[in-house]
Amino acid sequence: MPRLLRAASFSTDALFLNQALDTISTTAAYKSLRSPVERGWTSTGGRAIKPTGRSYETLSCNDGTSFSATVDADTLSGLTQAVEAMTLYPAGLNCTLTQSLVVHALGGVASAWPGGGFLVGGGRFQAGCPGHPGDLFWLNFAVSAHTESADPGQTRGGTFNLTIPEGQCVGQGHLTSKPTCLRIDADRTSQPPPQGAYYAYLTSVVTQTSGSLDGIPPYIFSGWKDTGNPGKQLADNPDREADVPSDSDRDCPPPSTPDPDDPGISHPIVNGNITIHPAQ
Repeated sequence: MPRLLRAASFSTDALFLNQALDTISTTAAYKSLRSPVERGWTSTGGRAIKPTGRSYETLSCNDGTSFSATVDADTLSGLTQAVEAMTLYPAGLNCTLTQSLVVHALGGVASAWPGGGFLVGGGRFQAGCPGHPGDLFWLNFAVSAHTESADPGQTRGGTFNLTIPEGQCVGQGHLTSKPTCLRIDADRTSQPPPQGAYYAYLTSVVTQTSGSLDGIPPYIFSGWKDTGNPGKQLADNPDREADVPSDSDRDCPPPSTPDPDDPGISHPIVNGNITIHPAQ
């Protein structure tokens, strides 16, 4: 055999041998760990458990309400961005998130109760100045509402607020309302965000108004569109909201009313985020 080929064969054999030794060494080191915890697992009730990649989140707000749900990393990111936007663009509602790991036990499940669907959002959008075509003013918003099931129904507390900051074509104003019914539509598009969208429709009772928003009718109906987290949304497809004050009450908003895709009554969210999470 030519000397060059023999050298190449030896080099290849040596490479395979080194890889095999590395594998044996790694496996031995892994097996030498004293407990499953040291192998990236944990335990509960005497049984080893492993992480699921999901977390159990509790959202607590200064309106005195809170709810918990099991969410994936993308939903957690959306919630975090919504909560941060409530602080950056204040509308009188502030919330915090607390987290614990969701785990599954070997031979049994040790996961948290999944909860109902929810709508959480914070940020700001623009609306047209009355009598000044082409001019716009800012409105800050904050919303939090939660249901027990996938069906439209009563909310467990919650708030929907609007604030108009001072120094604009419309004077400073504020509106506080309390949700009474939430309808979540996760089937209006064939795919979830960001390829598709989730929708939510909220009925709220107005409890406080001031400034330029004083005298708003006693009920407000709002529609919300979640197209994914900022940075992941498709081009020209932001989150949207629509709101319609009313003198008459409705137990629950009818489907697609008000429609956040209706350009005549809706607004794209310029800063912030809307997160809609269907019941699991």
